[in-house]
Parts: sequence; structure tokens; C-alpha cells
Amino acid sequence: MRRNFSSIFVFFIILIYILPIIFSFFSSLMEDSGINPFDYARITDVDYKATLVDEPGSDGKVVITERLTFDIHAFSKSNPFWELWRDLPESYIDGVKVDYKVNSVKQILANGTEIVYRESPRLYWEDSDYTDTTGRYGPKKWYHSEGPYSESARRYECVFFYVEPLYRGDVTFEIEYEMNNAALRYRDCSELYLSLYSEETINHLESYKAQILIPEKDMPSAGNYSAYTYGTNSNRFPFTESDSINPGYHTFSFELDKDQLKFRPYNEYIEFSLISYGDDAHTFTDYATINDYFFTNALDELNQEQLEYDETTQIYKDKKLKVLYVCLGISLLIIIYCATKDKRMRKKHLFYEPSMKIKYFRDIPSDLDPVFASNLAFCKGKSHRIDADGYSALMLSLVRKDYIGLEKIDPNGEWLSNNVKIIVKYQKSTVFNNLDNLYQEEKTYEPLTPNEEQYFNLIVRHSQGEELTMNSFRTKVSSDYANTNSFVNNVNNSITNIGVTEGYFQKADYTELMRQTRGIANNFIVIAIILIVIVNFVLYQTRYDFAFGAFFILGFTLLLGALYLRKIAKKYILLTPFGEDEYAKWKGLYDFLNSETLMKERTIIELPLWEQYLVYATAFGISEKVIAALKIRCPDMSSSAMLSNPYYTSRNFIYTSHSFRSAVRSASYSAGGGGYGGFSGHGGYGRRRSWRWRWPVEVIKTQTIYLLQILIIYYKKE
Repeated sequence: MRRNFSSIFVFFIILIYILPIIFSFFSSLMEDSGINPFDYARITDVDYKATLVDEPGSDGKVVITERLTFDIHAFSKSNPFWELWRDLPESYIDGVKVDYKVNSVKQILANGTEIVYRESPRLYWEDSDYTDTTGRYGPKKWYHSEGPYSESARRYECVFFYVEPLYRGDVTFEIEYEMNNAALRYRDCSELYLSLYSEETINHLESYKAQILIPEKDMPSAGNYSAYTYGTNSNRFPFTESDSINPGYHTFSFELDKDQLKFRPYNEYIEFSLISYGDDAHTFTDYATINDYFFTNALDELNQEQLEYDETTQIYKDKKLKVLYVCLGISLLIIIYCATKDKRMRKKHLFYEPSMKIKYFRDIPSDLDPVFASNLAFCKGKSHRIDADGYSALMLSLVRKDYIGLEKIDPNGEWLSNNVKIIVKYQKSTVFNNLDNLYQEEKTYEPLTPNEEQYFNLIVRHSQGEELTMNSFRTKVSSDYANTNSFVNNVNNSITNIGVTEGYFQKADYTELMRQTRGIANNFIVIAIILIVIVNFVLYQTRYDFAFGAFFILGFTLLLGALYLRKIAKKYILLTPFGEDEYAKWKGLYDFLNSETLMKERTIIELPLWEQYLVYATAFGISEKVIAALKIRCPDMSSSAMLSNPYYTSRNFIYTSHSFRSAVRSASYSAGGGGYGGFSGHGGYGRRRSWRWRWPVEVIKTQTIYLLQILIIYYKKE
């Protein structure tokens, strides 16, 4: 139960978290390398100029002119770009809204020619709007969507440029717009705060030039102001000041190249702030809008924020070191736990060793039930379930012991399942005719193992002790729910029953310790996946980054510990001394039949032994090995009714057993009242603008809540 739940849990982790992360990662990687199969239109170069305006009715306004260069990469010529856009993020700061008014949009051609765009009366939505020939809509228009963002209301907080169809190349636009409430006034100071660029698309910038112009009459005197920049991996970046670049203005400027434009998810912004105080506290905010703190002292708080911002990098460096040390400590504990696990297990439990080391065992150790022999041989390795190979082996064994036989219905037909019938050959006595004397003699049969007897009784039940076709047998088995379910349960329980009653296992739950150890290993793997993939992805969005690889170290330690625990778990099978010896023999027989030695050795193998080899090799799932050896090393197999029958050494026989297994499972499932459930859903899409992967945060949150609820219910039940 726990193993199945662990598998389901891992599946949900992969489906909900890992696949979207991998998809997002490779999508970004392909886009950065220029081989993204999806199309894109992104801003690569910005020339920004903002001029402060402090006049009656200006409301702390700045007039901004931006020259934007777009890199266009449409997926195909038949599906070009019809629109471009520039986000204009709106927000409330200290109770006043930062909003925009767009004045003009121009396209700048390579030769310097300007094409003035006209304002559109509405946002385009239908394809016909883009190809409109009346002049009302169509290309060379712009539209300012004022927000706030609402998909249903078709508001996007940006300015759209409607263009002639674009397939490849670079285009440049110049937009002029006003930003209201950029300058804020407080009782003891003023602040001009500009968010120049932000969000994920900032990662595509190759150059960014900016000038912030303050009229000389509004510029604070030296010593009465402080200027700051924010953003990039450097936290702050350099700027210059000049009174001569733009006559009549004091100009703050900076120019960032591709090497400086490096970002992490937590610093994807370029911002500028000018704070005035002292005698010039309100020199550029005479006409600023009244905000929530208009009559409140704010300078100390602003200075404290600057100090905290500058200390942020070191603060988080110290925090990341602490996380690293904690993860290293936990990793050490995990190593100690795994290294001492075997010693602690052997103090509590008895694990025996075989009395002899056996590489290959060439004889049949005993007339052991084929299904049990298979489980015994694999008990320290892979989990081996009763499957089509087990049922095939049981039928072959019944054929070898002459309890049943398989014959063609139509002698001239092929050995196919629909042309095969089962003959019940077992009789308590047989009449022999010797010339004129009739006498009765009882035939001797090899005894059946528990599972062979179960299988034979099932055949007798549906054949009434005579014969029936293979298809009929399968049909009757699939519809006889109660008896088939009883047969399945008896076969499943036979492993424990035989193992305990005949002294192979120390107790019925002989795999308990192995399963517990593997369960711990599986939990390690799940936690490692969460740490390496999910935790690291989440932290990468914050200033913790990867915490100097702390969770990679812990995750890989857990994975190594899981591999070690799974390796030693194979030893924790509670076999008796007799069981260990028998395990060594049957494992040796499997290794012999599965090796090339069977094919290469020249020792004489008698027909009865070949027959048994085929039975047990079928149970082991390696019948093709023995069949190949038979064709080369057993030229007299025509003397064996079993080996000379091509049906028993064909794929059709295995296919028949697979069909029987399906019938058995179907009947057993129906007897248990099983049923199927599912889900349905729907989806859709809209007209493409520019495809860009976005992390489905709300979906992730919802799925995580569901997953936690499932975990709580499950562990309460356990």
C-alpha cells in the first residue's frame, strides 16, 4: 500500500511541479539561444529620457520619451506579428495612483525617417481589425490600454502599436507619455521615484540608456539631495550628473551594456530615486498631489530604507551560509544513519548466509512449485509478481506430469489460441488391452504442487473432467467471478503458506524489513526531488538563490543514501538457514539457465531434465534461453511429447497465458467490486499575440493544497 502511494506521490510531484519547471527552463534556454520554436517580439534596446514638470496642475508629473528597439522573430511568414507593446505598470504609492497619458507614437526607420502613428478608438481584438482596409483600424495605429489588468475586460496596462505584418528583423519606435504622481511630497522631504523597466522581459535587454532631467529652478542644491539607483545583480549601478548635457537642466544619466544588464528573478528592475531635504525639501514638489503622508515626516524612514537596501546583499549572504551549514549538518546525520543502518539491523534480527557459495546450479534442487521457485529465486532482487510467466509454467508442469495435454482442434490448422483445446488426461485408473485379456492397472502420476493443483482443479471445473477449447476456458474463467477470485487469492497466498510450512521463511511477512528499508529509501528520493527541483526553483526566485548549493548537497546526499539503502535492503529477507541454502540453489539455477553456459557446455542433459528446465525457465521469465539451447543441444527432443510439441516453445503459448492472466484479473477485479473513474475537462485558446511561458502560480497553489489534503487523509488512515 505504501509503495503504491509513494509511486502515486512521485507521479503527482513530477506532473505538477517538475514537468512545468523543465518546460519553463528549456523554453527560456531555447529562447536565449535563438532557437526557440515559438515566436517572440521583445525589446532589446532602450533610450529613456524623463523630464520633471513641477507646474500648476502637473501633479508631480514627468514627461517621458522612450526610443525602443524590438527584435522580431515570427514563427512563420503566414503568421506574422501585427502588434507590439510596451508595459506601463500602474500602481498606488502612498495612496495616489501612478498612471499615464500617452501623447504620441512614432516608428523610426533605419534612415531616420519618422512615421507618425494615429491613435485607435479601441483595442484591437479580432483578426479583421488588423487587416482592416477602411483606415479606421489596421496598421499604423496605437492604443493606450489604461488598466488595471483584466483579461475579461481586455485591459492590459500598456500601449499597443499596430504595425504592418512583421516576420523577421529589428524595428524602432519612439513613444512619448506622461507619468503622473512620480514626484511625492512629504513634510520634511520630497522624492522623485521612477520605475524605468521591470518584469521578466528585462532579461532580453542588450543596452539601456537613460537621462533624468530636472529643471535648474527645481534642482536642489548640493548637500540637500541624494540620488540612488536600484536593480541588476550589482544591486546599484553607477550614474553621472551634469549641468551641461542639456542646457537649463541638471541631468542624471547612466548607460548599461549587456554585461551590466544581468538579473535574477528578485532584481528584475531598473529604478531611480531622487530625495530632496533641508532647505530644498520641496523644491520640485510645489504642485505635487496630496498623498497619505503629505503632512508626515518621512526622511528618516526613507534613509532607513536605503540603508536596509544596501545591507540586503550581506544579510542574505549570511542567511544563505546558515542554510548551508544546516543542510551540511543534516547531510552528515543522513550519512551516519545510512552507514550504521546495516549494523543496527543485524543486532535486532537474524540474517543467515548460505552454507555454500553457488554460482551456477545445474540440477533441479527439488520438485518445487514453479511459482514459489520463481519468487524464492528473486526474493532478494526485483519484486516478482505472479504473472503470465507463472501461469505458463503451471500449465507446462501439468503437461509434463501428464495431467493435461494440448491439442489442435483442426489438425490442419496452426497452433493458435483459437485452434487449441485442453485435454484432461488424468484418470485414477487406465484399462490396458493385452491380446484377448483385459485388465485394469492404476497409472502412477507425479504429485502436484499446491499451485499446480489449484490450476488443475480450475481446468477440471470448467471442462467437467474431459476437454474444452482454450478460448472457452478463458471465457469461463473471466465470468466465474467467485471461483476465479478464490483461485487468485490461493495462488497469491501460496507463497507465504509454502514458505512458512516448509521452513523457508522465519515468519509470514518475510519481506517486511526489506520493504521498510526500501520505503525509507523511497521517501529519501521523494524528499530529494522536492529539494533539488522544487525548493531550489522557489528559492531561485528570491534572494536566497540556491543558498550556495545547500539543497543540492542535501538532495544528492539523500539520493546516495537511498541508493545505498536499496542496495542493502536486498539482504533483509527473513529466510531460515534451510531457506538460504535453497535460495542459493534456485538463484544458481536461474543464473545457469540465463547464462551462455547452458548453450556452450557439452555435458549430456537428459530429456526429463530439459523438460524441467523449460518449466522453471518459463516461471523465471527466461524460457527463450532454454528454447534456444534446446534447438542446438537436444537433437533427440522428438522423443519427448512435450518438447517436440512446437506450441510449448512458441510465442503463441506465452500469448495464450497472457490472455489467461487478463481473464483472471478481470474476474478477480469484478469479484472485488472494482470500478473505474476518471475526469473530463476542456480547454481553448485565443488569437496569438506573442507566446510566452508563464508559471501557472494559481494552478500550482491549488494542486499543492489538494496534494497536502491527500497526504493528511492518507496518514490519518494509516
